[in-house]
Amino acid sequence: MDRSQIRNMLLQTFEDFQMTRSERSALNQIFSHVSLTDHNLSLIRNEAFQIFREHKPAGDSGAQALSWLEDLMKILANTNTKEAALSSEALFSPHDDCSHRICRLMTSARKKIDICVFTITDDRVTEAILGAHARQVQIRIITDNEKSFDLGSDIERLESSGIPVRTDRTEYHMHHKFALFDSEFVLTGSYNWTRSASLNNSENLVITNDPQLLVRFESEFEKLWNGFVV
Repeated sequence: MDRSQIRNMLLQTFEDFQMTRSERSALNQIFSHVSLTDHNLSLIRNEAFQIFREHKPAGDSGAQALSWLEDLMKILANTNTKEAALSSEALFSPHDDCSHRICRLMTSARKKIDICVFTITDDRVTEAILGAHARQVQIRIITDNEKSFDLGSDIERLESSGIPVRTDRTEYHMHHKFALFDSEFVLTGSYNWTRSASLNNSENLVITNDPQLLVRFESEFEKLWNGFVV
């Protein structure tokens, strides 16, 4: 199954922004007869998110479109394959090396990384982001407008390298700390991407490939990205 076949199949189920019972049954049958390798799963997820971004309607239909995406992720998660197995882990600083784990995710990313964090001052993480950018991984960053001007902030350096950056334009903070990797893993938690969080603070970091969480975080990222247009 190539990319065009996957896209056409998904577009047919997306026409009315909802997944009918017959469409669920048909997709379950198709996926049960297809070898869902890591590569194929990645293709299907990426195409689904791309269709959602390109064709998501406004208003109530937008909520229906999100339900379509969630239903598709559930179908993939329930497919009886080894590759679809859920994987989650939790790390706690300063005992666990959270910074190193973030860098490993950056290094292993192949296509895209979406970053939505309050601040970035840890040069080790910044170097990993720049390394992914040099490999032509598509990267987008959302961050807080005030924190981007803090002493030690690496946001200007990242933006100067050609990475698209958007900041909130409100009197409040953009306080999220999450990132998405290849539409396959989401990283979230209290952990700020700073040296202090790595060496001193009591923080947590959760990494999972849970498809329902991926959908919600992907949707939140797109909402903020579109809302913070320059």
